[in-house]
Amino acid sequence: MAIAIASIMQESNTFSPVKTRYDDFDPVFGQAALDRHAGKLTEMGGFIDVLRRRKREIAPVCAAWAITAGRLVRPDFERLSREFGDALSSIPKPEALLLAMHGAQTAEGEDDVEGHTIGLARRLLGPLVPIVVTLDLHANVTAAMVEGADAILGYHTYPHVDMFEVGSKAASIAARMLDGKCKPAMRWRKVPLIVPAENASTSKGPMARLVRRAGEIEARGQAEWISVFTVQPWMDIHEMGGAVVAVTDGDASAADRHARALAQKLWDTRRDFDADLVPVQDAIREAIAAKEGPVVLAESSDSTGSGSPGDSTGVLKYLVKAPLDGAAAIFVVDPEAVETLRAAGVGATVTLPVGGKFDLKNSKPVRVTGRVRMLSDGRWTPRARGYNPGIEQSMGASAVLECGRVLILIGAKSTMTVDPALFRCHGIDPLYCKIVVVKSPLGFRAAYEPIAKRMMVVDTPGVSTANFARMPWKRLSRPIYPLDAGLEWKA
Repeated sequence: MAIAIASIMQESNTFSPVKTRYDDFDPVFGQAALDRHAGKLTEMGGFIDVLRRRKREIAPVCAAWAITAGRLVRPDFERLSREFGDALSSIPKPEALLLAMHGAQTAEGEDDVEGHTIGLARRLLGPLVPIVVTLDLHANVTAAMVEGADAILGYHTYPHVDMFEVGSKAASIAARMLDGKCKPAMRWRKVPLIVPAENASTSKGPMARLVRRAGEIEARGQAEWISVFTVQPWMDIHEMGGAVVAVTDGDASAADRHARALAQKLWDTRRDFDADLVPVQDAIREAIAAKEGPVVLAESSDSTGSGSPGDSTGVLKYLVKAPLDGAAAIFVVDPEAVETLRAAGVGATVTLPVGGKFDLKNSKPVRVTGRVRMLSDGRWTPRARGYNPGIEQSMGASAVLECGRVLILIGAKSTMTVDPALFRCHGIDPLYCKIVVVKSPLGFRAAYEPIAKRMMVVDTPGVSTANFARMPWKRLSRPIYPLDAGLEWKA
């Protein structure tokens, strides 16, 4: 008998104009899933490390990860779900299932992919086989998830750097359950609020205080794990909002007490999360005036890790006209531009429109002239601790276009921009740039804080804006803060 491990991860943005496809997950099954994550600082890596040290047999099911985007198209959702079920069913009598998911994935016709997947696993395994689930701090926890799992553990960090530790804890709980040394009791509270990501760091501010409180309870042995979920904000779905989940060893009343107390604290500090956004032109002027760089400008409204398409020209249109006194680096998604630049070849001077190809409501293409500095297959490997370090990523065919002092890295597909390795793998070292533009609200800070002289979050329109009132909500559960400012709530 073996412990099954699986990973199916994506965060959704239902406002994104870019649909998710099966191939975006690059799914692998069986031994290939184990090989992908063994020795890596991921949740699956944590599963594998603990189970190997405890000399438990491991039955790898699958590993699949896709960058944040719009809903997974229905046929591909059904295919991925079917293949997960088939792979899990092929394991003879698994003792337990360790399942790493994001917690905020949607598909066409399915608002709660995690709840669906956990429910499928429960039906296949029966009521007595332990299912322990890890989720991102931005998960949208639902009743279906809680009902199907024995224990749910969320990250304690944002920027996310504790995936391995959360996976390790989950594996430890599962192993102790099988040894008769742990009987999880889980209670939760749903909180009617959505939190801007820009000011939700767990190293300082309101979220740091909440996570520190959870950690103190765990350190005293009063809980196995307490998770505070601030939720992925850009999902126009029912049963949407923040949550607190507490897991204890057999003490349901204590779990309920901790969940209630932390949920109330999350609600009471809701106004402390308000984001401080800087107008783009002001940010560029301040960056130019700085004595040295790099100065990081975060275009959070086009965050590729929040489901935006990465094609915004909200910063680019001002950057290419600015009187720069040093190099500036920026990433843009534009498959048409990449095709044009590849046809021209390295060294060619090209005039073409860049960006504004997907989010037509918030961006328009910017016409630029530059020299083709590099062509690439777009494959790169994150190095900083956080998002899949050591696991190769791909943004499709790519090119670097040098427009004066602006270096535009153009990818055919979206990719995470929080790691300087993205630029370094394409001949651009952020350490020697005056300005670096990332498309992220906060996740970039883990890797960029050690080298940045200053960091500013700029205010541009986009489908992951911190200004929630701009979004065309239709199905969101109401009332909810901050859209309904007069709302009162008690845990």
